[in-house]
Amino acid sequence: MNTPGINHVILTVSDLQKSKAFYGDLLGFEVKEIPAEYGNLMYFMVGEISIWLITHAATPAGDRFSEFRIGLDHLAFTAPNKAALDELAEKLLKAGVNTKGVETFHNNWLYMAFRDPDNIQLEYWMNEELNPK
Repeated sequence: MNTPGINHVILTVSDLQKSKAFYGDLLGFEVKEIPAEYGNLMYFMVGEISIWLITHAATPAGDRFSEFRIGLDHLAFTAPNKAALDELAEKLLKAGVNTKGVETFHNNWLYMAFRDPDNIQLEYWMNEELNPK
């Protein structure tokens, strides 16, 4: 396959309005609604990649995401700097989102892990290495 990148990612969610509030109001993405005639869909842009939120009638009631099933493990967004990591950590903690705040992976990368309303693990990850070789 010859491709310049990823076009979109679709996340199945249980409640579009809860997800819109989480991704839009809390995380600050501009979530755009799609007319109902095209399905239960919303999306937001992350750079040039669109992240779609969808509800399916066939999704079992009360279902929750698990990274231990085949498929998506987590979705990571790039943090521009440590100040942005700290700012989002404070915002999420104030909102009652379960996170340990800013952590260090392998003594080399700063990140923060948290979960959306459907338990999908999200990360805010700083690409800059703390201890470059």
